Parts: sequence; structure tokens; C-alpha cells
Amino acid sequence: MAISKILHMKQARSGYMAKHLANGLKYIMNPDKTENGRYISGSNCLTDNVLQQMLDTKRHFGKMDKRQGYHLIISFEEGEVSEDTAFEIVGHFVKEYLGPDFEAVYAIHNDTEHIHGHIIFNSVRCTTGYKYNYKNGEWDQNIQPLVNRLCSEHGLSTLNMDKVQEKRHRRRMGEQKEPDDKSRRISDRDTRIMHDVDTAVKDAETYEEFLEVLEIMGYEIHGKKHLAVQEPGARRARRLEQLGEEYTEEMLRCRIEQPPVPSVTSDGRGSELVYIFIPYRQRHLTRYQKECFVRKYRAGKTRTDTKTWKYRANLRAIKQLEEEYLFLAEHQIHTKEQFDEIILQVDKEIAVLCEERKLKEKKNKPYQTLMNLLEKIDEAAIEAGLYLKGYPEFREEYVQYKHLVDKLRGLGYSIADMRTIACQIELEKRMLENRRKELLKEKRIALKLKEDIRQKQQVKKIEAVKCWFREGR
Repeated sequence: MAISKILHMKQARSGYMAKHLANGLKYIMNPDKTENGRYISGSNCLTDNVLQQMLDTKRHFGKMDKRQGYHLIISFEEGEVSEDTAFEIVGHFVKEYLGPDFEAVYAIHNDTEHIHGHIIFNSVRCTTGYKYNYKNGEWDQNIQPLVNRLCSEHGLSTLNMDKVQEKRHRRRMGEQKEPDDKSRRISDRDTRIMHDVDTAVKDAETYEEFLEVLEIMGYEIHGKKHLAVQEPGARRARRLEQLGEEYTEEMLRCRIEQPPVPSVTSDGRGSELVYIFIPYRQRHLTRYQKECFVRKYRAGKTRTDTKTWKYRANLRAIKQLEEEYLFLAEHQIHTKEQFDEIILQVDKEIAVLCEERKLKEKKNKPYQTLMNLLEKIDEAAIEAGLYLKGYPEFREEYVQYKHLVDKLRGLGYSIADMRTIACQIELEKRMLENRRKELLKEKRIALKLKEDIRQKQQVKKIEAVKCWFREGR
């Protein structure tokens, strides 16, 4: 029996627009989960360049924003199917359901107790430019029935759709049938969710990436005012704020923004034996929990402090003290007037850097056309290489690539010459930007120290006035 589930990938709120789509493709094509790429294939695209092809399709039809793609998961019953059979079933599903209209990549993962397949397809049709439209009832009428038919053709059990409808009806009517060991089951579930949330917090740099990591793990995100997650196969979602104060949205945002605390490399126990808790074998561990357990086992530690976010203020204070100490030692500061001299000198150097940057931009402006031509050559190089390897369908791209190369040579430059020039321009630009950042940092530290001295002097004056009034009384 196989159960399917479909998720959508939104446009990233900041930065790279197709970030969620890129992360999803990277996740399902992980070599460690797919036998080094053995169980990875594509439909209407090449797996080596699938992201670029999907983006080219979006760009061609002018639909770069909003939903970027869809992620379809097909989970097979444990021990019922082999990797090869699952790969064949998922391939047939992609061929029948998506057909020639969508660029898709599918893969089989065997890193858990049950084999499951992942399918990611572009939100924009490569044939007509229309977007995929998921309608109400699509899963009941098309997706899961197709999965059932393919499983039946391969001699596998199928999902009873009548029971699915019955469960939905009971849920709507408010009927709840919980097992006797409800408290224990919920406790185990909460523990798994807390472990996964803690791992997602470590892996994410922003709150949006944290939600993305949870979705990649297989969780469904619910709630606008109150964040809730739902595990694959779970009947209800779980509100994270009910797991403790550390899992409210405010505290999660705070934990994600904190820099990591360096781990202790030695606990001073030497060759003393270390006892490590090993979970019982019947317990289901997620991939992230397994990786965490292996890291602890190899490090010989019984526990890891997951509350490193609490030390943010201390880390920031230590870093600030280090910067100020190095600044004072380098410039040999002895008087307050030296700060004004340093700030004035920094402003002059920044002005000189700005003029130098403008001159270099003016000098490199004639190369801009050549740089654009080199960029187009690089974009067409992959298709041209495929034509040379024996793929005749890329002949048009190969002809375009040769035309661009000849055009560049006609201007008196080879590809190697332009790459050297481009690297030199980028290196000069980077050096100027790094120097500007260093100067701005020096100015910031000088202003901070100057303000600290002013505040200390003001406090001393106030204390002197208070002392004078006390003595006068």
C-alpha cells in the first residue's frame, strides 16, 4: 500500500526567489539517500541542470513569482516493496500524471524504515506556460486513485478510499477514538517534535528558513496566530507553544537569530568510560534524530546543551571587547582627541575609495558588453557539451553557442582572455569593498569608545554635584 501527499513551495519572502525550490531539489537528490544517484531520474529535464531549466521556463513565460513548484511524496508500506519496484511505480506515476507538460525530478529514498518516493515538478507548464492548478478533490479523484492503480498492477495492496472518507466524516462530526495509552503516545510524539524543531532551529538562519526545513522534514505547517506542525500520518496538528516557553514563535525567532556557541572539545574526563543512552530499537527515529545520536555517540558525550541561544548577549559583549582592545592597541590611543583624528582620517580614506571605485567603473565600462556576451556563452555551454556528447536535440543550442564564441573572437578576445579580465575586475571590486568595510568598522568602534568616555565623564560630573550638595547640607 502506498499513501501520497502533495505540498506546494512558495516564493521566498526575501533573497533568492526560488530558494525553497532549490532546497527541495537538493534534498530529494541527496546521494546518501538515493544510492549515489542510482534512484534519481527526470522527466522533460536533465537532473544535472534541472533547477536552471525550471527557472528558464518560468522566465520564458514571465512567471517567476508566487508558487515555485510542488512536492509530491509517495510512502510505501514497510517491507512490501523494493527500491527498484518503488522507482518504477513512481516513474509511471510521473509519466501518467504530469506527462509532457511539466519538468519533474523524482527519486527514491531508502534511509527510513519504509521506502518512499519524492517528486518535485515545476509550477509552470513547459508546453503552454499555464500554471499547475490544484483543485479541491484532486487528491481523491486523481492522485491517490492513480497510485492505487499502479500499486495494484505491481501486486501491492492499495489504500481504501472509503475508509479515508469515513475518517474524514468522523473528524467533521467530532468523533474521537484514542487508544488507552494516549498519554504515553502523545509524550513520545512531543519528544520527537521537540527534537526536530531544535534541529531545524540550528540549521536555519532565518525564521522563514526554519519553516522551510520543517516542511522538508515532512511536517505540514498550520496556523497564522499560533504556529502548529503536523507529522506525516498524524490526525491533528500540534501547537508548538504548548510544548514549552522555548517553542513560542517569539522565542523561536530569538533562538534562530543567535550565533552558535562553540562546543566544548574536552570535558576533562580523559579515558574515563562514558555511558550513553541508546533508545530502544522499536522506537521510530527521524533522520535528524539518528544523525544527532550518531554525533553524540562518536563524541562520547551523554548530552548536548541545546539552549545555546541564551548566551547571545555574552558572546556579543566578548566580541565587542575584543574589537575595542585590538583597536586601542593598534592605534595607541591615549587621549580623547585621538578619536576625532581617526574619524576624520577614516572619512578621508572612504572618500578616496569612492572616487577610486568610480574611476574603475568608468575604466571597466567598455568591458560590460563583453562580460554580458561571456555570460550568455556560459549559459549555452552545457547544452553545447551535450550535443557534442551525442544528443542531437541540442543542435540548435550548439549552433547558438558557436555563434556567440565567434562573435567574441571577432571583437578580439578569447574565452580565456575574458575570464581573466572578469576575474581581475571582480577581484578589484572585492578588495575595494573589503577595505571600505574595514574603515567603516574602525569608525564605528571609534565613535562607540568616544561616546562611552563622554557618558563616563557626565556620570562623574553628576556624582560630583551630588557630593557637593551632600557636603553643603
